[in-house]
Amino acid sequence: MQTVNWSGVRERTVALYARRGSRAGVGAVLPPVLSEAQVRQAEEQFGVVFPDEYRQYLLRVSAGGRVRTLRVDQSGWHWEGDQPSDRANLHVAFPDHDTALAASEDLWLNEPQEGDYASAAAYQADHDTWRETADVAEDARTSGAIPLHDHGCGFYTVLVVSGPMRGAMWFDGRATCDRLNPLLNDDGHPATFAEWYLDWLTREEQLTTPELRRAVNDRWHAGTDVPIWLRWFDS
Repeated sequence: MQTVNWSGVRERTVALYARRGSRAGVGAVLPPVLSEAQVRQAEEQFGVVFPDEYRQYLLRVSAGGRVRTLRVDQSGWHWEGDQPSDRANLHVAFPDHDTALAASEDLWLNEPQEGDYASAAAYQADHDTWRETADVAEDARTSGAIPLHDHGCGFYTVLVVSGPMRGAMWFDGRATCDRLNPLLNDDGHPATFAEWYLDWLTREEQLTTPELRRAVNDRWHAGTDVPIWLRWFDS
């Protein structure tokens, strides 16, 4: 993995936010960076060491911005808008996708059907048990990954922090399908955090007018020069 030059990235991001804020008629403020001590406290709480590129982002660019803000309050460290389940198993290895998908599909094929039961109460009891098992299995599919960017409508970009895929960015598309897919770089490999972020920043800096943004968006959705963050369903 190549060393990333983070010099000037915060200044570039601040300038981008300022331009966006001015265009929208509202202020836009990039959260401050974290200290080394703060990052270590968060890592100790979660039982992981963040991938170096994300660590450097927190230390040199921002605690938030394009990604959910990492902050601390009386309950401890957490990402803004996350759920306790999002950080409960960060120390557990991110699973092999195909194996986890097959297990999920098997589980759904065995969902209890009301017509197979003599009473509604018996069906409900078994279905409640099945549902608990299914929810645990679905949560396990993103063990070892931080939901860093919320796209809305149940879609997330996640950063893998544990296991063989550590450091890679994946897209959670389960809102419309069963899959989680890696976000691929130009070489066809799972993108790292820095590749994902700097690709976004560079492209956003180039979109200086609404007309240019519309033209570029049309190209992206037509499959031309698609940015890393939008490569949702590449295989």
